[in-house]
Amino acid sequence: MQTPYEIAAKSVIPAIRGIISRSLIDRHMTQAQIAHALGVTQPAISKYFSEKRGKAIDFDVHDDVKKMAEVIADGISNHRLNDIQVANMIKELCDYVMRSGYMCELHYEIDPQSKSMNCKMCMEETYH
Repeated sequence: MQTPYEIAAKSVIPAIRGIISRSLIDRHMTQAQIAHALGVTQPAISKYFSEKRGKAIDFDVHDDVKKMAEVIADGISNHRLNDIQVANMIKELCDYVMRSGYMCELHYEIDPQSKSMNCKMCMEETYH
C-alpha cells in the first residue's frame, strides 16, 4: 500500500504547482521566473502548461483550493513571499487537500486495497 504522502508527492504537489503556474503566467511572469519561484525547472513549468504534468487531480472543481493557490500566486507575483514561505504554503495546501478528502479517489484508483479497507487515513487525527 502506498502512503498518502507518496501519492501527494507524485500527484497533489504537481497539481498545485500547475494551478499556481497558470495563475502566474496570467500575471505576465515568464516560465523561467515561475520555475525559480516554485523551485522547479523551466521544462517542468512547460509540462504544467501543456498538461503533461500536474493533472492527476483536477482542482478546477474545488474553488477553495483555487483560492488558496491564488493567494500563493499573488504573494509570488508581488514579491511578498520568499522561497521558504512559498514552499511552506504549498505544503500547507497539500495537507489541506489531503485532510479534505480530495485525494481519496486518486488513492483508490492507484491502490484499490485502500478503497476496500474504507481508508480515511488522511482525514484522521494524527498521533500526539
